[in-house]
Amino acid sequence: MKYQSQKVAYAYFMVAMGLFAIQVLGGLLAGWIYVWPNTLSELLPFNIVRMLHTNALVVWLLLGFFGAAYYLIPEESERELFSVKLAYIQLAILVVGTLGAVGSYLVGIHGGREFLEQPLWVKFGILVAAVIFLVNISLTVLAGRKTAITNILLMGLWLLSLLWIFAFINPDNLSLDKMYWWFVVHLWV
Repeated sequence: MKYQSQKVAYAYFMVAMGLFAIQVLGGLLAGWIYVWPNTLSELLPFNIVRMLHTNALVVWLLLGFFGAAYYLIPEESERELFSVKLAYIQLAILVVGTLGAVGSYLVGIHGGREFLEQPLWVKFGILVAAVIFLVNISLTVLAGRKTAITNILLMGLWLLSLLWIFAFINPDNLSLDKMYWWFVVHLWV
């Protein structure tokens, strides 16, 4: 690695691979429950295992994305990350939020909107993690070499994070709900 701060990407990839393994095992378990519903359906209902499976997919992809950005940005901007500590704090927030979401799903607390089932406090945690990510990446890029790649990446990251705000809106109108859901799911996943 050319820059020491790129090592933070390793932690993100390791957590992402752990979640990938959990996603695969969750998928196998969901398939087992679906085919033989009397096996574990009382302890782990299919809908809960499916939520864990699909949300593990979203989170490991997101962590891989964050890790890739933390690896790429120092190369492109030709400087160390603004703050490695902030990157690790962001990772800790995302891990705690993931564990909290899993715990809430297992006890039946969820929003009922596919891919947006997280409890409100987890959504706020994701928002805080996204803001930390944006601050860290933006200050790294602004202090370093500016290229077309960094400018486009930075603009895309800001727009992407702004679209997460639609996850907090849960209107009574089903058409509006699906539109806001589409903004979040299709632009984050």
